[in-house]
Amino acid sequence: MAITHTQTVVGLTIVNNSDNIVSEVSVKTVSVDDSDPTNLTIEGEESFEVETSGGTGASGFVAYESLTQSAILAWTPVAEGLTASNTKINHEAWINSVKTPPTPTHVDKALPF
Repeated sequence: MAITHTQTVVGLTIVNNSDNIVSEVSVKTVSVDDSDPTNLTIEGEESFEVETSGGTGASGFVAYESLTQSAILAWTPVAEGLTASNTKINHEAWINSVKTPPTPTHVDKALPF
């Protein structure tokens, strides 16, 4: 009965020139409770801007063709953005509310007559 989170790069936006410099990264987070994956799965997508002012001369620059998912997820703006994000917390709250719905504050009752 554990909730697992998987984060996947689902899109890259580049500066519109021949350098193929990534300016934005889209990441999808899928959260699954293994007790009932069919009904207890939720996903969401977030985008993170990447500084491009250094161009291809920026420290640690990696050519587009050589990028890997793990490298992109480790980029400071992406990693810090994912850490600061409430996506995992919100997904867990949703999963838990489906597993154990909150008690309603008001309910209908049959008429006494």
